[in-house]
Amino acid sequence: MRRFQGVMAAVCACGLISACASDPISLVGTDASEISLRSNPLQADLLDAAQALETTYRDNAWAGTSGAMEAARGWMDRLTGRSETPAAPAVPVVSAGQAYVEHRQFLVIDAREAGEAFVSDVEQAVMLARHLDQAARAVTLQPTAFRRAALTRDLNDVETAIGLTREAVDTFDAAVELLSERVSETDIAAVNSSRDQLAFLSESLRDRADELARMRRDLRNLPPFS
Repeated sequence: MRRFQGVMAAVCACGLISACASDPISLVGTDASEISLRSNPLQADLLDAAQALETTYRDNAWAGTSGAMEAARGWMDRLTGRSETPAAPAVPVVSAGQAYVEHRQFLVIDAREAGEAFVSDVEQAVMLARHLDQAARAVTLQPTAFRRAALTRDLNDVETAIGLTREAVDTFDAAVELLSERVSETDIAAVNSSRDQLAFLSESLRDRADELARMRRDLRNLPPFS
């Protein structure tokens, strides 16, 4: 009987993780709906920042969907209080860089225009990540103002952004290699400088995720809001 119960528990756990990877928000419940989150200005700002980052990163081919499982894993680890699982071996991202370069037609348009657009893209990626980091930080400065379910949604959004920003860093690195002989050294230097800022912000978002998870755990024994 104990062996059967253990097998069933493992099956349920696997199913839970699979559900998180495909649609983590579904576990949050109705209390974490967009309408609920927008009732609080700080969480509304975080939601807007997360949606703007995800939409822009995907639409511009800076990042795709390969980070969904990693985001779900980190989300579950923080919810359960476990340390992050070791990162999986890096997957070559040349194809992502090529997709980005082709999407932006950097090998077709004028070289000077391509360089300026490349710089602008990375700067915009940094701006979106910084806005999200600031919005998440503002939420963490109000540790007792939120529901646990809403914090779960916030945590999921930040974890998703971590995966997207990591992918974007790799995409831009690959694009630099592809464009190094076409784009000016000045533009490449500007891209690399902004790329470093993006990498820093991606790490900063990990801290924000840890803080959100800690807040959520601390609320466990508090009476529910009326």
